[in-house]
Amino acid sequence: MPIIPAIGRKSFKMRGVVFSVYAVLIVGSVTTVYPFLMMISSASTSRIDFELYGVPPRYVYNEKMLMARYLDEKYKREIFDAMKFRYMLKEPYEDYISGQKIIRKYGRTLEMIKVLEAFDLSEPKLRRRLDDWYEFKATLALKYKDTYFHAGIFPIGESEVAFQDWLRAKYPDAKAMAKAVAEQRDSYIEIFLPYDAYERHSWYPAKDPKSQLWQECRATLPEHIMCVMTAKSLYQKALLDKYDKIEALNAAWGTSYGYFWQAQFPFTRPDDASGADWEEFVRKKIPMRYVKLDIERCRPSYAAFLKDRYGTVEKYNGLMEDNAASLEDATLAEYMPEESLKLSNWTDYYENAAPIDGIIVDSADVYYAKFLADKYKDVDGVNDAYGTAFASLWQVDPPWREQDYDDLTARKSHIIWNYLTRNYVYVFKRVFLMGRPLINTFILVVLTVLIQVTINPLAAYALSRYKLRYSAKVLIFMLATMAFPAEVAMIPNFLMIRDLGLLNTFAALILPGLASGYYVFLLKGFFDSLPQELYESASIDGASEFRMFWTITLPLSLPVLSVIALFAFGGAYGSFLWAFTTCQDKKMWTLMVFLQQFSGEASASCPYLVMAALVLAAIPTMIVFLSAQKVLMKGIVVPTMK
Repeated sequence: MPIIPAIGRKSFKMRGVVFSVYAVLIVGSVTTVYPFLMMISSASTSRIDFELYGVPPRYVYNEKMLMARYLDEKYKREIFDAMKFRYMLKEPYEDYISGQKIIRKYGRTLEMIKVLEAFDLSEPKLRRRLDDWYEFKATLALKYKDTYFHAGIFPIGESEVAFQDWLRAKYPDAKAMAKAVAEQRDSYIEIFLPYDAYERHSWYPAKDPKSQLWQECRATLPEHIMCVMTAKSLYQKALLDKYDKIEALNAAWGTSYGYFWQAQFPFTRPDDASGADWEEFVRKKIPMRYVKLDIERCRPSYAAFLKDRYGTVEKYNGLMEDNAASLEDATLAEYMPEESLKLSNWTDYYENAAPIDGIIVDSADVYYAKFLADKYKDVDGVNDAYGTAFASLWQVDPPWREQDYDDLTARKSHIIWNYLTRNYVYVFKRVFLMGRPLINTFILVVLTVLIQVTINPLAAYALSRYKLRYSAKVLIFMLATMAFPAEVAMIPNFLMIRDLGLLNTFAALILPGLASGYYVFLLKGFFDSLPQELYESASIDGASEFRMFWTITLPLSLPVLSVIALFAFGGAYGSFLWAFTTCQDKKMWTLMVFLQQFSGEASASCPYLVMAALVLAAIPTMIVFLSAQKVLMKGIVVPTMK
């Protein structure tokens, strides 16, 4: 009898019932689907927006959120303060929490959303300023450029991926690549960038094989990845570290600045109160790769320094491997040397004995000022071309904000797509390229399904066809196995597998689940409901028992066997604890074991990668069950109809 009768179906009351039923079904489906959509969305986030739950991720439709994530991806934590100076952020700033005013500083790019702004990139003067900056940047030597877009914890940033792709093109064989970088790596996706610290005072690129390959790769990177290191922002950061508050700087310098980014960095020592801080920065803080010595001006003081340090030219030559006839003829490098002993000697002289007028600032700031002077002659020409009001050429700031906005606008679709798919791509590569979890899982699932739909029907057929005295006891014994959780039998099963020497084999994964008491009970009941006349006719025709099983029982039992196969697939695919216990060898890990290990590695620092792994792991099960809905319904309905 139908729940909704044909008569009176169009009445207001019955329509209300129908509407209520559909409403309940819709709400139920939403509560089922929405958490999975939330997982998919969270898997496309990063460290700054993982906790901003929503479907889809906010950066897809919110431009300022996209800009905040872009900046977080672009700027390394080591130069975050320098980036804030480049953006001329007004901090500390006032904020209100629960009605109470507090003074804060920007700790991450997510907090900068309200001060991020858009630009009219078609405006001629702004466009000219950007084009000039790009032209200058393309001609600048690599030593003045760091790289943007570092992920850090996992090598998924644009710079890391670019280095991995470059290595793959240079060394198609992963073993050759691992030998070239002098690291024990199984795949390209494990490659991190070597340590770079372009903002450090005495750092120089290392000479190990991996660092040399990275320097070679850097020459091939697109310009949007390259970060011009300027001394000005580093100088402002040094002032912040020293004075902490702008009022303290103003008191020392006699100025009235509102923010540290208003302090300028002249290329020579100023004569006012800021001169001491300028000299301290140049001697102790500035990356020494961005200065050089005036050899003629430094020669007398260098000879005196060597005499005080070594005493005689013979001792100096022996230690420094030089062939100077006298200390006055000793080799003095114009630029910071790379050899450790010579670097120590040069650094000691540079920081403590070199005359300040013999130290020449050789940073990107200087070359940018020269570039503008060659193009526009003086600052008035620059201001006319750019629509700005700079006081001198050395005070002209690069268009940092505008450059970032221009890059984001030009590559917006690519960037959003990269953010949406990057975590999935990385996890997918980890699964395919590291170990054999997919192959092992596929073999396990196929063997488990085949065995379950072979052994269980044979056992059930025997109990159904042959009326044994103890059939009921056998069934009770099989059903009794369902009274105990699998964990109870795990230890004896493990000991048995160990004693048989089957650990770290597929036999260890499959043997304990060869048969299921529940499936035998279910199949026996189904076989009992089949018409006995079919078997009697087949017997009269001379069919063997196996022939009747193969041609009569199995075809009629296809719906219920399909259900058993689906559940066997789900059990084998999702099995973790037993696989983890019996197969410790990494080569025998199944997908679930791999995901558990990966989750332990990434859950604390990169939970969004764990979400991506779980979404990918759910896809095979979802595809199988969605494609087998009709079979599932038959497996439920047919036994009932019988």
